[in-house]
Amino acid sequence: MLFFRKRPGAPVPPGFDLWNRPKVGIMVETTIPPVSRANLRMYWLAKALLAEKKTMVNMVSPSKDLATRRSYFVEWIWMNQFPGWAKHLYSKWRLPVRIWHFVASIISMVILVVWYKREHCPGFAVIHAWNPLAGLAAVIAGWLIRRPVFVDFTDFYSDIARTDMPLLSKPLVWLENFVLRQARHVFVVSNQLKEHLVRAQGLPAAKIHVVPDGTDSETFRPDCDTTGVRARLGIPEDAPVLVFHGDIKNDDGVDILIEAMAKVVAERPDARLLILGGGSPYFDAVCRPLIEKLGLADNVVLPGWIAHKDVPAVLCACDIGAMTLRATLNHDHYLSFKLFEYWGCGKPVVVTKLKAIGEIARDGENALIAQSGDVDGFARAFLRLIEDKDLAAHLGRAGRELVVREYDWREIMKKETAVYTSEFLGPPCPPSP
Repeated sequence: MLFFRKRPGAPVPPGFDLWNRPKVGIMVETTIPPVSRANLRMYWLAKALLAEKKTMVNMVSPSKDLATRRSYFVEWIWMNQFPGWAKHLYSKWRLPVRIWHFVASIISMVILVVWYKREHCPGFAVIHAWNPLAGLAAVIAGWLIRRPVFVDFTDFYSDIARTDMPLLSKPLVWLENFVLRQARHVFVVSNQLKEHLVRAQGLPAAKIHVVPDGTDSETFRPDCDTTGVRARLGIPEDAPVLVFHGDIKNDDGVDILIEAMAKVVAERPDARLLILGGGSPYFDAVCRPLIEKLGLADNVVLPGWIAHKDVPAVLCACDIGAMTLRATLNHDHYLSFKLFEYWGCGKPVVVTKLKAIGEIARDGENALIAQSGDVDGFARAFLRLIEDKDLAAHLGRAGRELVVREYDWREIMKKETAVYTSEFLGPPCPPSP
């Protein structure tokens, strides 16, 4: 069967009747556990909703493969896996896999509604999704079950596709506009993004809510145990280490970072650059050859992707967070997990001058800023932090304080759950006989 037929036997949190609460259905791209960049924001939304003890949260996601499909509770989130191939989300088969996941997620949401009706439980009050394709699935599911849809819109996927998948760029523009117009509420990460959607796309300002990205400051913290981290990565204990982690696409400017690293190494041959991620066509076609061309094979460390739970210790074992992003429509309006994760670990950050990020990353206060594409400017900033340890410590400390004060997920998501008013989350129905 696709879902459990029985209710869980484990006790629920005190005073929290899961089954007789209204439900929120959240569509995610990958299942939990593990918590990863692909489901991080929706995971913290689910935790915030559950903390208020007003709802039960269903997360609908693809299974890793057909053999591992199951449904289960994790932190009182009911994970409902449909038959999928999530392990191929970033392979050459990603397009047909995503199309199947799109269709299957809609079917799964409808099946859940039927199941709840049969159990005489309240059904979904809201369907919530993150990113345009999941948003379209949520819109169609919302039509079928006659429920409102909320969407988190954090990136212009149409702009990302401009360089990575150019044939999909224009269809994605239509898709984004359609989903945003159909959604009852839209959550964006910056004031710049809200202003753009109001000005350029004519969306009503009242339906757009600014809820920035953030991090878990209790996990990403400066005192993580770093024992053996550098040894496992083959990095000398006394080497200054720059780190980049996350998706690696053309607009992320990792080639700019590599060129800046060559200038750093010219003055500090002991310096290392740690790149967590990789495997994209851009990385393999542009970045790897550039590392060889510039003679940086001994200075650039490429462990590939690592589990999200292991990232804090690795960041803490490094010295400087690098964000050499290209200035694009998307980057001028978005925020980035990596910025808050670097800061959470108390690391100084060198970042491109961008509109939205520029509202919180201030030159000389909590970061060093360089112009988009300015290889020399980035190299000077990196060298400055390598040589001036007091400045590096000051910037890292200021970033950490900002994260704890304003950008911890626990506080951020309260802004999003506040929109789930009594209009959508009414009183629980009486227990079924």
